[in-house]
Amino acid sequence: MTTHLWVLSVALAVTAAVNWRSVLRGEEIVERITKPLVVVLLMGVAWSLSLEGRVPGAPDLLPVLVALGLCLVGDVALLDSTETRFLVGLAAFLLAHVAYIWAILDMAPAEGFPWLLLVAVPAVVLLHAEVGRDIVRHSGGQKVPVLVYQLVLSALLLVAAFRGDWLLFVGCAVFVASDAVLGHDRFVQARRWAPLTVIITYHLAQALIVVALLR
Repeated sequence: MTTHLWVLSVALAVTAAVNWRSVLRGEEIVERITKPLVVVLLMGVAWSLSLEGRVPGAPDLLPVLVALGLCLVGDVALLDSTETRFLVGLAAFLLAHVAYIWAILDMAPAEGFPWLLLVAVPAVVLLHAEVGRDIVRHSGGQKVPVLVYQLVLSALLLVAAFRGDWLLFVGCAVFVASDAVLGHDRFVQARRWAPLTVIITYHLAQALIVVALLR
């Protein structure tokens, strides 16, 4: 591990921890600073991993940076909970998932049958039946964009499963779980533990996906 990658990784971990603490304690100013900073640092980690040398089968850096840049836009938009900013954030994250799908399709596929699909397909069906349907039903005038977002997010998980990379699949699965908690908390039933759970799983998912794509 090169020095710049080590420094960026430590800075990322510390900034994420500070952000989690700010969410837990309701420190709004700290949260507004650290939440987007986490993604900026993750972009630096992605660049650093690519700089160390593209491993065989790894995708180009461009779609990964596009995805993270769109996530940054989404993070900033969701710092406030108005309907307009929510829709902007939803659109940004939807496009981010499309960019991640682009990056995953640029990977070399694993040899043999994609056994992870045997886990991913029933998981997607079950999640939609148990959680996704409730979120859409309670989302009012935002039903269509919320449903489209769920479909794109499900496609991300299925594409990751098709590629057969366990680390990538876990990262995408954690992203799906994070958004499921977020959607249920916003539209169905608010829970005190949801904001902290969402941000921790979101950061973990992003880190796992980036490392899985560029390691």
